[in-house]
Amino acid sequence: MINPSSTILIVDDYQDNRMLLATWLRAKGYRVIEASDGKEGVLQANRSNPDLILMDLAMPELDGIEATRQLRQRRAHSRTPIFAISAYATHDVKDDALAAGCNEVFAKPIDLTSLLGKIQSILGPHNSNYRAAAGT
Repeated sequence: MINPSSTILIVDDYQDNRMLLATWLRAKGYRVIEASDGKEGVLQANRSNPDLILMDLAMPELDGIEATRQLRQRRAHSRTPIFAISAYATHDVKDDALAAGCNEVFAKPIDLTSLLGKIQSILGPHNSNYRAAAGT
């Protein structure tokens, strides 16, 4: 059972990618907020305090790695789960994303079954202590 108050922020500069993920996540019962680049993503996260963030890594204005670093510096987002999404998910890119503070890295095209499993493992009713445990 999905927590009806779970909010996911999708940060991606490609509108089609955001629309696809947003439509799919809404159909799964999640509330979705969108941002079109890293700078807007940081602002949206600060405004809405999402339960989880899906962060594209290659974006104009502010890339996903730097946006993640900025979010991790704020107490409110220090433990918010952030899943990186990248068309360039090489070993080095994954290492950089994880070092910046991302919890998971998904390669495009995204395996939606795997993504949903990870989201549900964090936002599901039996995992309400994820944020508290994530930093330990």
